[in-house]
Amino acid sequence: MANEMLIGVDLGGTHMRSALVDVEGQIILRRKTLSENSSGARRATERLIEECRALTESAARLGGRVAAVGLGVAGKIDRENGRVLFSPNLPALDGHPLAFELRDSLEVPVAMENDANAFGIGESWMGAGRGLDNWIGVTLGTGVGGCLVLGGRLWQGDKLGFVGEIGHMIVHPDGPRCACGQNGCLEAHASASALLEGVESAASRGTLAAGPLFDLWRARGLTAEKIFHCASQGDAVAQALFQRMGWALGLAFANLFRVLGIRHAVIGGGVSAGWDQFIIPLEKSMSQYSSMLDMEMCEVRRSALGDDAALLGSARLAMGEARGDRGTD
Repeated sequence: MANEMLIGVDLGGTHMRSALVDVEGQIILRRKTLSENSSGARRATERLIEECRALTESAARLGGRVAAVGLGVAGKIDRENGRVLFSPNLPALDGHPLAFELRDSLEVPVAMENDANAFGIGESWMGAGRGLDNWIGVTLGTGVGGCLVLGGRLWQGDKLGFVGEIGHMIVHPDGPRCACGQNGCLEAHASASALLEGVESAASRGTLAAGPLFDLWRARGLTAEKIFHCASQGDAVAQALFQRMGWALGLAFANLFRVLGIRHAVIGGGVSAGWDQFIIPLEKSMSQYSSMLDMEMCEVRRSALGDDAALLGSARLAMGEARGDRGTD
């Protein structure tokens, strides 16, 4: 693939991040723009095509050629038919043959995958999962995404359109309500949404003491990052929420490690910035619930790629599509 390049895209509900990547996994150029999902499927697709064409032109100026495009999209994906089946963050694209429209417009191979799976592909290729045959990936963001890498390959299960939905593993049946409609999912304990709802719950109970966190709540200025900052400054409510996060993640990992007979996990996503607040509770919880595991052999790693994981994963997915090998990822 001499002089050939790849485009990786991380398509979110608000923003679309894209990158021109070489076959060695080096990002040459990044772009970010609004996804314009609210304007409907046609406009969102047009924006995606525009971004990819701009990167294709950049590749040509550098003396290269785009060999393929990879898309990472949150939601249930029909990878074989290039269709978004259901995406809570991109509802206008539900049922839309996004990958096929992009392929027809750009006249290059296009592959599409769930964004958490793209994270797993990226970390396996260039990040914290590199060199590991078996590991669990978890992305902590607005929700909780997950993926499984088994035998050095992304696990696809029975190709139902979803796999590795770790965020909807129930860790506490009587716990908080999850967006999926169940109670006590990991996502209801370990996501940005869970942090925000946890502060709201404390405020309604009258246990949110006066201070910076209370002021942010009253001003409707809460974000997961600000809650982490308050936890770092000693706010008891914020710290308790991150402790709950660590407890839930540790319980989930203990169960998954025991079921799968593996011992590595990688955590990424924006909320993983709160690592220092939840890693010790996570390790304690994992140890508590790991009766069949030697904890000295288990390891939970932090993402090495940060926001670039899904971009690189999408680019690696594109490489497999260009080479006609969809199993290499």
